[in-house]
Amino acid sequence: MKTIDFTLIIKEGRKELRVDFDKVLAVGFAGRDQVKAMEHIHELEKLGVKAPESIPVLYPVADLLVTDEDYIQVLGDKSSGEAEFLIILQGGKIYIGLGSDHTDRDLESVSIAKSKQICAKPLSNEVWLYDEVKDHWDELKLVSWQVQNEKEVKYQEGKVSEILRVEKIIEEVSKTYSDTDNMIMFSGTVPLLDGFVYGDSFRCELQDEVLQRKIAHEYKVEVLG
Repeated sequence: MKTIDFTLIIKEGRKELRVDFDKVLAVGFAGRDQVKAMEHIHELEKLGVKAPESIPVLYPVADLLVTDEDYIQVLGDKSSGEAEFLIILQGGKIYIGLGSDHTDRDLESVSIAKSKQICAKPLSNEVWLYDEVKDHWDELKLVSWQVQNEKEVKYQEGKVSEILRVEKIIEEVSKTYSDTDNMIMFSGTVPLLDGFVYGDSFRCELQDEVLQRKIAHEYKVEVLG
């Protein structure tokens, strides 16, 4: 069991939330629109990644890879982040966070499952109650930027309506895992704006324009060797 201390942002203010978790999943090819999901599959096929037989796909991730640090270390210069909302299940409640499914793209062309295990999975230490955003969920937006050679480039931008709804993701996960308590799920992502970019740092946001708030996270990427 691993523990991360979050700050829970609610309409009344802020309070501390300690989350114990022992299961982490990366949900792949989770587009609500199958055409959009295929766009991401085609992006990966350009890198030699074999298309899955069915979607979505559940990839287990070692819980030790989850980190709220502001930097990660990777092998090779072909890795990149992906802005994703997090589904955190604990004590019968659903919390929503923000994370990056940082992935080694070279290894991904060999094995998606193995590529999920080679990079740390950064996340923000702020979360929301799902109940507070559920009624306007589809209006939330994911945005990310890559910094390359000191120049920031917008990398992704899309509404979470492009991704399976929270309830649907939990339903799909429950088909494989009978116990989903103490679990963190990385949701899958929105399409890239202009193909893969490998940057020196990655910044992402989950934006809620209805409640005028956002969750943000930024981390540096250090290439080893």
